[in-house]
Amino acid sequence: MERILVTGGAGYIGNIVVEKLLEKDYKVRVLDLMLFGDDALKPFRDNENLEVIEGDIRHIRDLVYATKSVDAVIHLAGIVGDPACSISEEATLSVNVEATKAIMEICKRYGVERIIFASSCSVYGASKMLLLNEGSFLNPLSLYAKTKIDSEQIIFNHASYFDVNRITPVILRFATAFGWSRRMRFDIVVNLLTAKAMMDGEITIFGGNQYRPFAHVQDLADACIAAMEADRELVDRQIFNVGNNDLNYRISEVGEIVAKIIPEAEVKYIKHKEDDRNYRVSFDKINYVLGWKAKWSLEDGVREMKREIEKLGGVNYRDPKYRNSDYPYI
Repeated sequence: MERILVTGGAGYIGNIVVEKLLEKDYKVRVLDLMLFGDDALKPFRDNENLEVIEGDIRHIRDLVYATKSVDAVIHLAGIVGDPACSISEEATLSVNVEATKAIMEICKRYGVERIIFASSCSVYGASKMLLLNEGSFLNPLSLYAKTKIDSEQIIFNHASYFDVNRITPVILRFATAFGWSRRMRFDIVVNLLTAKAMMDGEITIFGGNQYRPFAHVQDLADACIAAMEADRELVDRQIFNVGNNDLNYRISEVGEIVAKIIPEAEVKYIKHKEDDRNYRVSFDKINYVLGWKAKWSLEDGVREMKREIEKLGGVNYRDPKYRNSDYPYI
């Protein structure tokens, strides 16, 4: 494979995927609405292997133009997160589900070899099972999670076993992301707690007994490329959880880690109805099948963000540009 399309390539994870692909001398095409601007791609603008298209995955013309002559698609574009998806169900379904149908049809039309789809471990919702794997029962508790399940099914349904030249689909269910990115987000738990500890000198944990799996944004980007480069027989129509078994943490434990690294911050615990989402996830499959392992610990990520915030002399983590739910999707 030589030319790769990254949808959402200017986003939180996408710009890092683009950087890593360029470092490996791939020709990279980005399709992004640039809702949060294109600053994350500016360091690579002079790279002759990068082509940037400002467009919308809901628009057939944009998709056709972006998909022609590419060998693989890493599909990251979408409305991400429960708060952002709850603003407009119509927009969420259009971006997260209907656009997936269009992408698959166009990929088939132009002979794309492989599609890597960014799904989410949020599809597991709430479970009393000790450790969830790719075959576990799905229990989506939000529109965001439901759209991920719908898109997974659409992708598999469009990759028929009976089509000799069919596209190879790979589903990656990402753990909750954290870590520094050129398109930074402070609406996800580890990043938000770190910023609050740095800027406010305190963090508040509501409840905190619920579990989440976590993965650094650099590791998530590496997993996309590993799935793209793997032998077809290893990944064809496969689902992989992406994260680290050691990074299944209670939210209260996340607060403790942040406070340990930023000791000047006070931690306040408030009794609160627990978030219904509560799940621990196994990442054994991607470890064993692809030989992929996460490199970043939660402590590494918090220290990294602490350094970057100090370099900037502070950050206004409340700025809408850092929060997916504060930008309008139409």
